[in-house]
Amino acid sequence: MSIYNVNQHRKIIKNFNKGFEGNEGYKIMRKQWEANTIKNLPLLKKENSIWRLQDKHDKGNPKAFILVGSSPSLERDVHALKGISDNFRILCSNSSLKYLLKHGVKPHYVISCDSDDVDIPQHLDCDSRGITLFASSVIDHDTVKKWQGDVWFLPYYSIGKELRKKVRGKLGRQLGSGGNSISSALFVVTLVLGVKICVFVGNELCLSGVKDYYADKESAKQEKLKNLFPVVDVAGEEKWTLPALFMYSMWIEKVCSDLTPPGFFIDSSVGLLGKSGSAINVRPIKDSITLIDKIFDRMKAGETIDELRVVKRYDGDESKVLRYDMQAHREELLQLARN
Repeated sequence: MSIYNVNQHRKIIKNFNKGFEGNEGYKIMRKQWEANTIKNLPLLKKENSIWRLQDKHDKGNPKAFILVGSSPSLERDVHALKGISDNFRILCSNSSLKYLLKHGVKPHYVISCDSDDVDIPQHLDCDSRGITLFASSVIDHDTVKKWQGDVWFLPYYSIGKELRKKVRGKLGRQLGSGGNSISSALFVVTLVLGVKICVFVGNELCLSGVKDYYADKESAKQEKLKNLFPVVDVAGEEKWTLPALFMYSMWIEKVCSDLTPPGFFIDSSVGLLGKSGSAINVRPIKDSITLIDKIFDRMKAGETIDELRVVKRYDGDESKVLRYDMQAHREELLQLARN
């Protein structure tokens, strides 16, 4: 039995995916999702469904998960991920995998939730032995076939009704949320694995005057960014974001709020997550690692995570967080996304 309310989040996931249905981009992507799903059907089995892992991960030996995205702050924080203790597991997005490996950090897990057949094949084209892949059922077929490590599939339902029935029969209820690896990773580690402590790294969901969003300039198409609009990050700095990135920040904030307690969430990216009133604590990555190691020491001494509190801090000072109403832009952002 999950420590979280899984049924509640089935509805959340469904609403996430409905938010972008109806626009032209969605219709184009759906064709690719369905084509990839049909190719992947022989690979999808109850035995490799992500739900087979529910609450079985490190039973009696809990771990904290570091969820690594591919935003500009990863360049700043990647070295802090070297040599971390056994209290941690690293789960990265496909777009940050090669960057981590290049800097001497081998993640335990990588997640790929999209059907892209240009970037993702080269993101995952590496020595993947010993790395577990959490793959959406819409992933590029040839790419997943080449993966050398273990593979667990996330059922993704934004496909035709008959095909959806087949996926559900093999993998169970939907888990993948469209478009964002870190929100999908958050669902996996909390709702499936039952993890309580999560740290976001390389996930600021905003940018400052740079022409692209990725820390690894070699691993992604450098698309021209459009529809940029101003936001204020948790340090009070004016930044820029995209409608999709802003929506992802809302999703993650909502889920972390719903899962606290028993969830315990920290963001080290210094971006849009963790604003005033948020359930997400803001701390630099080195401080976060030290704090969590202390948490596990205290747990071994008989305390529980729910008894612990974290002061929201940034670089040793109280975070200068401006009150910023994210909901005020919601309709505008949805309209931009549809267009």
